[in-house]
Amino acid sequence: MAAVAPHRLLVAALTLALLASTGCTLSPSAPEPTGAACRPDPFTPDVIALLNAYGAERHHLTVAAFDDRDGCWYSFRSEQRVSTASVIKVEIMAGVLLRAQNAGRDLTASERSKIAPMIRNSDNATASSLWSSLGGEPGLESIGAQLELTSTDEVGPIWGLSTTTARDQAQFLSRLIRGPGVLNDSGRTQAWEYLTDINPTQRWGITAGVPEGWTVAQKNGFAGSKCCGWRVNSVGYVADPAGGGYSIAVLSDRWPNQAAGVPMVEAASMLVAGILTPTSQS
Repeated sequence: MAAVAPHRLLVAALTLALLASTGCTLSPSAPEPTGAACRPDPFTPDVIALLNAYGAERHHLTVAAFDDRDGCWYSFRSEQRVSTASVIKVEIMAGVLLRAQNAGRDLTASERSKIAPMIRNSDNATASSLWSSLGGEPGLESIGAQLELTSTDEVGPIWGLSTTTARDQAQFLSRLIRGPGVLNDSGRTQAWEYLTDINPTQRWGITAGVPEGWTVAQKNGFAGSKCCGWRVNSVGYVADPAGGGYSIAVLSDRWPNQAAGVPMVEAASMLVAGILTPTSQS
């Protein structure tokens, strides 16, 4: 019999642990009404033990999700610091949108032509150009403060070595997409449009476990480094077709390559989606 891939074993084990601990089924049902109590914590002791058995602690896995339908947080080591890789591009995009808003103008053709490939294809050259136009490291630090990124340390010139926490990113994505925040409705709408127009080859990470009919706005980060191996990260917002949704950030590092880290990130996403999407409710 062919050997079963370790990541498939992880997903299967986590699914069983989640169902056993919450009593969830996988049959569809209506979403809980607004104001409902928090849902079961997906990160039970048994689930945490399984995650760590597959390297979560070694790879600094950190997860945070905020459900704006009930105001509840769900997290796993959400204050662990990890370098951003390309998820910092969401902050760069927000900085350009904020600059245009403060100037009382629309994005220029040049700005649009750079934001689109930076977000859709994770293009680094356009990201560097926009980063420089914002004032480099001190400029992005100032923007981060305006965006209330209180646990993100922006660095340069290698902006992908900026560090952050899952909780800080989840809070940021919630404000960016849903508000309230410094960006107006037009800025939030544009951010949503860019983050939902992602190259299909980069549609992994927080999309895992999300049922059909829901919409995922996302940005992934995946890059090697001398400091901490491959960083494999996924952040964004998952929209409930009935209204509202949840922001989520899954970060990790010290992987030998991107392919090795994606299954852990997606297992974490599946855990969260299994609790926060209607198909998980009994």
